[in-house]
Order: sequence, then C-alpha cells, then structure tokens
Amino acid sequence: MHVKKCLTIALLIILVAISTPAFAELVMTEDGWHSWRTDEIGAVTESCCYSWQRGKRSQAGCNLDGRHMSFSNNGDCDAVVGQVQFYVLMRAGKPRKIRVLSSECPVETAALVEDHGVVPAQHNVEWFRQVIEDRGLDHDVREEALFGLVQSESSIAFDYLDRLLSRR
Repeated sequence: MHVKKCLTIALLIILVAISTPAFAELVMTEDGWHSWRTDEIGAVTESCCYSWQRGKRSQAGCNLDGRHMSFSNNGDCDAVVGQVQFYVLMRAGKPRKIRVLSSECPVETAALVEDHGVVPAQHNVEWFRQVIEDRGLDHDVREEALFGLVQSESSIAFDYLDRLLSRR
C-alpha cells in the first residue's frame, strides 16, 4: 500500500511539473508597452539611449514615448552590459514601435510596461517572424522587427534570417 501511495504522489508531481509552463507566454493583447527577454544564454548588449551634453555623448536612459531616440551599443555611453530586453508598443492588437535595449538601460514611459519575463528563443523568433512577414503592417515597424531580431543574437534568429534571405 505504501508503494502505491508513493507512486501516486510521484505521478501527481510529474503531472504538475509537465503542466506548468517553464517560461512566460508571449501574448500581447493589451494596448501599451510590453517587454521580455529570451532564454538565449549569450544574448547580451550594451544598447541604450544617449544624449549630447557639451559635445560629448552620455547615457540618458530611454523615454519609450519619445518621438526620436538616439541609440548606442559601443560602450561610449557607459551602459552596463545586460541581457537583450525587447520593448513593443501595441495599439489595437498591432505593434507600433519596437525597441531592443540592454536590460540594464533605464527606461521611462507614461504607462506601465507589462513584463512577460523570460520567453523561449523560439517563441521570440516566431513573434518577430509574424511581424516581419505581415505586409499589412507599417514598413517602419517591420524594419524595426527585422533589426530587433538581428539584435537578439540568437542562433535560432540567424537560422530564420538565413532562410528568409535564401528565398530571394
């Protein structure tokens, strides 16, 4: 009887472990800013915003609501290396802006940012693929998606990009 109870408990633990997602799901139904990182181990960047002060560049953090942003990823603006952090502004179920920054780059926005946590690199690539291949979206947004996917530095992303380029 004791063995039967142990097996039942073990089976329940396995079922709970299997049914619990290991990563947050990348579903963006609400309007506003959304953010996430991937589980890609080597995906790091120094990308952040900068401003000019007395003829020199300095890290300023990024105002996601601003019209114009100046980006740098060469270390001149003192950004700390961090994981690649994706930001997407959604309106009426469609992406309107896409930004890819260091997770250590300070950002500000008038609205709350919904953080989706860590998602599998494959889900990230799939989301970007849908944006890149959606000809109904604004050309600038599709271009930002392509640029964002390259910045992810994911081997899965580069495989997709190779296939995309080989179609031409």
